This record gives sequence, C-alpha cells and structure tokens, in this order.
Amino acid sequence: MVAHDLVGACLAGHLGAQEELSPEARTRALLERIEVFVHHNLGDPELTPSAVAARHGISLRHLQQLFRDRGETVAAGIRRRRLERCRADLADPALLTSPVHTMARRWGFTNASVFSRTFREAYGTSPTEFRHRAVREALARKINEPCAPGTSGGLARP
Repeated sequence: MVAHDLVGACLAGHLGAQEELSPEARTRALLERIEVFVHHNLGDPELTPSAVAARHGISLRHLQQLFRDRGETVAAGIRRRRLERCRADLADPALLTSPVHTMARRWGFTNASVFSRTFREAYGTSPTEFRHRAVREALARKINEPCAPGTSGGLARP
C-alpha cells in the first residue's frame, strides 16, 4: 500500500495533481519521504526534527503530529536509529580498530560522553563493554563454526 501511495504521489507531483490524492495517501507518502530522508542523513549531526520539518516544507508541530501515532517522537526515532547503527558498528570485528568516539561521530553523535550515557541507557552497558562482549562472541562463533571439507574453518593451522 505504501509503495502504491508513493508511486501515486510521485506521479501526481509530476502532473501537478497532488490534490487528487486522498489525504491518507498524501500522509503515507510524506511519512515515507521523511523516513528515507532520515535514513540517508543519520550521520549528519544537524539532523533534528526542525531540520526534517524544514526539508519537507511542514511545521515542526505538523511533523510531531504525524509521528504521534507511532509511539515515538521524531527525535527519539533519530536517536534510536543512530544508536542501532553504532551498536552494529561496535559489534563488527572488522571495525575493532576504529575508536568508539569515531563510530559515534559517524552516526551523528558529537559528544562522546553524551553518546556513552545514551548508549548505556538504551542497552544497559557502555559502548566499550558492549564491543568487547560482541567481538568475543563473534570470534567464539567463528572458532566453533563447522569446517567445510578441506578448510580450516577460517583459522590458520600450523
């Protein structure tokens, strides 16, 4: 249904017939555009509800009303997504040499102590503790993977 609304909204926009769409279709299309915009701009520290509203030509109040039924404010959604991205990066053994504060900055957190506190509140552990545990678990899974015939399971043999 959302895809249908987006196609309809796109076509209506090109034809100058946006008023022909139902209010529900316009709202769903707007919400989808907002979601895509937020997704693509998570790393921008200037991504705020006000910036989202301005980018989409709506008032901050209207933006907040659109998100009211979701049970999460726009700011909370941005913060949650940023934390999820940081958490994924912290759990990636390939990024083990990247400092925690660099990952936080990559996803829009400009203050390391605020990031650490926010991460701890969300996940019950510090980013560093989470990283150590996640990497240990990933390596343990790698070690315990069954070996394909003729391989060493990713581990070098002497």
